[in-house]
Amino acid sequence: MPDTTQRILSAAAKVFAEQGLGATLAEVAARADVGVATVYRRFANKDDLILALFAERFAYWEQQAQQAAEAEDVWAGFVRYFEESTEALVRDRGFRELVSGAYTASAGWARGTGPERLYALFARTEAAMREHHVRLVHRAQQAGELRDDIAPTDMLVLTLSVQATVALAATGQRPDIYRRVLGIVLDGLRPSRLGPTPLPVPPLTDTDLHATVANDDASDLAAEAADAAATAGRPRLGKSRP
Repeated sequence: MPDTTQRILSAAAKVFAEQGLGATLAEVAARADVGVATVYRRFANKDDLILALFAERFAYWEQQAQQAAEAEDVWAGFVRYFEESTEALVRDRGFRELVSGAYTASAGWARGTGPERLYALFARTEAAMREHHVRLVHRAQQAGELRDDIAPTDMLVLTLSVQATVALAATGQRPDIYRRVLGIVLDGLRPSRLGPTPLPVPPLTDTDLHATVANDDASDLAAEAADAAATAGRPRLGKSRP
């Protein structure tokens, strides 16, 4: 049986993924089947819990960036990294809010304490990942697989732009629509090709676009679609070559 600290971390991972970082420590405690005081004995505030939970996640993505930069087939490595990092943001609302908060000066979810430790984690991770992103982009450009005007910083901006589709109410009907946007972005990154790469899913209909499903429900469905896509063994996007 997991120890109490691990139970709290596992519960927090589920609660934050579903509800975002605005979820309370009381909700985390209830999911872990412990009292709120038990959570506070191990984590002084919510930011400490977030730091303990996501520091390992950031380390994992640093490793993934390094593997992509060192991939023998650099375009395949680029596509895999871009797709998987986008899917990670789509299926985990808390992770999405944390990454976005790092670049919008909105991080910090504990009352009465500053987010300095979170921003220190962001700074360390960004410095390490920038090195891998620079190498990945330069290698893909040298191989003639990536447009020459793409900069390493574009990768984060494009990733965040793709996952922004989960905010659409239409994702309640079409939780897979982020994959269409992802396909368009990847195709647009190529310097040349014989023709457009077939997109993996159809466009939104007018009915889809004007759906009134609550955004929280839509985000949950989009996350389920990302999980299904990640485990279904479906072909990766962006594979066509000139």
